[in-house]
Amino acid sequence: MVYNRAMGSDFLALSALADELNAKLAGARMDKIVQPEADEIRLFLRAGGRTECLVASCNAGAPRLHLTAERKQNPVTAPNFCMLLRKYLSVSALEEVSMWREDRIIALRFNARTEMRDNATFYLFIEIMNRYSNIVFTDADLVILDAVKHLGFDDGGGHVVLRGVRYSPPDQPKPNYRTEEGKRAIGAFPGGDLHRWMLDKTSGFSGATVSEILRRAGLDADIPRPLSDSEKERLLSLVTQLDDVTHAPFYAPCLAGKDVYPFPYAAAKGERRDFADIISAYDALYTAADRELRNKARLKALTTAVKHLRSRTEKNIAIDRERLAECENMDKWRMMGELIVANIYRVKKGDTVLRCLDYYTGDEREIPLDERLTPSGNSAAYYNRYNKLKRTKEFTEKKLAADLLLLDYIGSLEAEIASLPYDSPATAIEEELERLGAFRKKSKGKVRREKAEPPYEYEIEGFTVLAGKNNLQNDELTFRVASSSDLWLHLKNRHGAHVVVLAKGAPVPESVIKIAAEIAAASAGANAEVDYTLRRYVKRRPSGHPGQVIYTDFKTTVARPDAHSELLKGRRNAD
Repeated sequence: MVYNRAMGSDFLALSALADELNAKLAGARMDKIVQPEADEIRLFLRAGGRTECLVASCNAGAPRLHLTAERKQNPVTAPNFCMLLRKYLSVSALEEVSMWREDRIIALRFNARTEMRDNATFYLFIEIMNRYSNIVFTDADLVILDAVKHLGFDDGGGHVVLRGVRYSPPDQPKPNYRTEEGKRAIGAFPGGDLHRWMLDKTSGFSGATVSEILRRAGLDADIPRPLSDSEKERLLSLVTQLDDVTHAPFYAPCLAGKDVYPFPYAAAKGERRDFADIISAYDALYTAADRELRNKARLKALTTAVKHLRSRTEKNIAIDRERLAECENMDKWRMMGELIVANIYRVKKGDTVLRCLDYYTGDEREIPLDERLTPSGNSAAYYNRYNKLKRTKEFTEKKLAADLLLLDYIGSLEAEIASLPYDSPATAIEEELERLGAFRKKSKGKVRREKAEPPYEYEIEGFTVLAGKNNLQNDELTFRVASSSDLWLHLKNRHGAHVVVLAKGAPVPESVIKIAAEIAAASAGANAEVDYTLRRYVKRRPSGHPGQVIYTDFKTTVARPDAHSELLKGRRNAD
């Protein structure tokens, strides 16, 4: 799923979000401020006897502002922007959350105490405008103290965001639908495309919202004449209700597909999920979106390295096959050498061709000769060419086999990267790529070596079941952890985790095999065949890479994919 557009651009949904946040957080005391990402801050506010986490992000792919229960690891050293917020807002209260200047900007107004114990007002502006999103911190006079993204006079498009400059939101050429001017613009519809007219003459609505408004008002998108009095009244009455959408009778926050809606839209795509408030809807959508985007960004270097490695390997395989094709007819050079030896009495130095009977085919043939060489020299030249091609073929066949093994291994690395959870380190994948010479970690001086991440561990009917998270761990589980009498499982002819059932010689029940097979199939995405056998029948593939094996004496079962997270040993203990 790609999160590149969402209802965060819709003023209507954002205004509902601001209203709910204000009702929940107005008067909340600041408890803690952190900045886990370069473009994200988190404010921990004490409200209603509990601490709420308010996350604000200006990430271009998932700009957001909502409460969340998700936690992130914070950097050891706080960024400068975070330190500035702590300086001014550590002793403060959030007085109000509101939309700012009828634009897609949510303003957080704080009442704080200065070092001199004086009261002071500060603003935190969360601009939710997709790739133009930003977080700006100002004083009471709207003088910018700092921002996550700085925009100069040349690149700000009139919206300058620099320290010491007075904050001014981006120019909005159209009146907002909540203003009297906006309502007059809607009412002045002369006929034609009403849907386009509302989008062109007012701001604050997305195309989907305008379509829903017209549907609820019983109006067509194309009307060749001006609106009648009754039509105009129905339309403007509905628009006026949206001025305070959280108190509208039809307010029912929901999530459909990749969009948050303040009430159900008839044309909304995807399965609809209803929420008690729009804050929860934003949290559900953007927490998942943020995880996916952050994970993709942190793995970008590894993805690029694997992509280049695949391209290079595929090119080498093509070259290998071309060379083998050249060697296919190498025997003809040996045969011509033999024919020259058999007819050497007929060859004189200076001859350019030998005409003789080819006893391999029974036909007459001509064999080119080098007039500079002796008869035996011509024969040796053909034998040398044959032997060279023979050596080339032997070498290239081994190289092709190694390159094909490497290509298969690259596929397993791609699968590892694609399935790596957001909160899992990529150290093992980096190590695998370093071994292949495809990736070099940036030097950070003396860094304490990270403790090896353990495999997934399950306790199933008294049996310990282990599943590898990467190729190195698969290799460790299979050949160092599992004993010869333990059960071993793997997806049939596909990349995936090595799963071992530590049986200690005891027979493994079918019920345990079934669950272990489902764990092995977890990455398949659909029902898949899983092979299982005793560990003694699993061998390392000769000249293979970590995790590449061959096995015999196996059985096959069809399993549905299920990671069985509820059976994880660590998860169970945590619960």
